[in-house]
Amino acid sequence: MAHDSLLEIKNLMTHFHLHEGIVRAVDGVSFDVRRGQTLGIIGESGCGKSVTVHSILRLVPSPPGNIVDGQILLHQGENGMGAGAIDLAQLDPRGAQIRAIRGAEISMVFQEPMTSFGPMHTIGNQIIETILLHQEGVESSDARALAIDNLRRVGIPRAEQIVDAYPHQLSGGMRQRAMIAMALSCTPRLLIADEPTTALDVTIQAQILELLMALQEEVGMAVIFITHNLGVIAEVADEVAVMYLGRIVEQASVNELFDNPQHPYTQGLLNSIPHIDEEKLPRLRAIEGVVPDPYEIPSGCAFSDRCPSFMPGTCDRAMPALDETVSGHRVRCFLYSDVEEGLVEVENGG
Repeated sequence: MAHDSLLEIKNLMTHFHLHEGIVRAVDGVSFDVRRGQTLGIIGESGCGKSVTVHSILRLVPSPPGNIVDGQILLHQGENGMGAGAIDLAQLDPRGAQIRAIRGAEISMVFQEPMTSFGPMHTIGNQIIETILLHQEGVESSDARALAIDNLRRVGIPRAEQIVDAYPHQLSGGMRQRAMIAMALSCTPRLLIADEPTTALDVTIQAQILELLMALQEEVGMAVIFITHNLGVIAEVADEVAVMYLGRIVEQASVNELFDNPQHPYTQGLLNSIPHIDEEKLPRLRAIEGVVPDPYEIPSGCAFSDRCPSFMPGTCDRAMPALDETVSGHRVRCFLYSDVEEGLVEVENGG
């Protein structure tokens, strides 16, 4: 573990037990988030990226979802040492300890703030409630002043009036700014941004990204940024994890990943992006096939039936390990693993 590690995820498994079978939404995910770092997590819809971050805050509905294995270690010391760590996976999802962590130490910005804010309460009252819940000794009048300051901090004009507005009275971009203001109202050590710009137009999206990066630099927080947009990841991330069907298939620094993608899935994602300096193509490049049914994941590597480098008898035999190919660059692929030593004997189907 690096001394500056804030959050460690170790072999996290979050499964959903449904009538149709078991969905292994997160199936052995491990990563670190360092203090002040932005970790980007990318992948197609259904790859498990949102379930991963909802598991961190214990927001996965149970039933049907449960964390069945793994650790979520939140380090308490300034340098990741000396003060121990809390395993969030062991906490009661409805208990006082995790409620004290949500909003205070770890906050979350959701994709659509209209469904995150309560429609019956003003923006200000909801920010004030967060402040009063997590900051001891703050009076209601002081909390209102802090709420206005936070709205002003995220670039909302006329914050003194907006604090009394209801969510439906704001535009999508303004609602997202207000959601960020609420998330940062208690100066969390980690901000989780779950596709916070997907529902916004390109201009507003750029403004929100610029705002998040400026606020991160201002307060020194770490960020986990969830998206399927590779352009956004290139803009905001320091480190990138690529997920496919509940597993990380590649992880590296953002420059290394874009300059030297190694997993065939990552290569396919990057090749699907049209480049302005290329000759116009008759059709956009796409990854062949479709994501497998989560109830009938193929044996071996889950990407094997879509992979242009598929090796019969190897890729369909077992899941490859997530091996380091160069310093800090890990890939889950038999193109880079020893076929025998790299095997992870795991039952995929359910």
